[in-house]
Amino acid sequence: MTIASVPLDPPYLLAPMAGMTDTAFRRLVKRHGGCGLVVTEMVSSEGLVRGIDRTLEYAEYTEEERPVSIQIFGGDPEKMAAAARIVEAMGADIVDVNMGCPVPKIAKHNAGCSLMRDPSHAAAIVRAMCRAVRIPVTVKMRAGWDERDINAPRLAQMMEDAGAAAVAVHGRTAAQSYRGVSDWRLIEAVARGVSIPVFGSGDCVTARQVVD
Repeated sequence: MTIASVPLDPPYLLAPMAGMTDTAFRRLVKRHGGCGLVVTEMVSSEGLVRGIDRTLEYAEYTEEERPVSIQIFGGDPEKMAAAARIVEAMGADIVDVNMGCPVPKIAKHNAGCSLMRDPSHAAAIVRAMCRAVRIPVTVKMRAGWDERDINAPRLAQMMEDAGAAAVAVHGRTAAQSYRGVSDWRLIEAVARGVSIPVFGSGDCVTARQVVD
């Protein structure tokens, strides 16, 4: 499997998790051959553009981790594009857009899951980033904002049209956060609707579940 020209072997990725997937954890996973792509903890586009040291630390990685994707969050297309250029200059293989974080302090700033409530704005962000960099741009999203607004299939199509090279879908809504179960049938529906790679996320806690 590849994301644009980036090969993934094996065809699994390590989902970004704030407070967990730091460089030490990512290297541990890579040493055990567990995934073909690792993704950093989410990194603030504002912090990258302003050159805040703490933010830059979240984006650090080692050569051992390659291929590596740096995930950024934010709601301003110009700043997200500028942050993507910084990520590319740092040598990352992929830049990922966070549209999946349900935490209120992220969502209230028109970032994370809140972007799913404004698909046109989300597409504008991805288009701006794709114009700004040569590395692949990918998107992490959820099933939708809540059970009344399950829009991942349509949003994934819009992301592909905007230039995204792949999408990852957590099969819960923002309202669910981490309650309930991940809807893998919905993820299958997303995959049927686009021609780019689709990665499923949620409730993969054993090796057998990942393989199945």
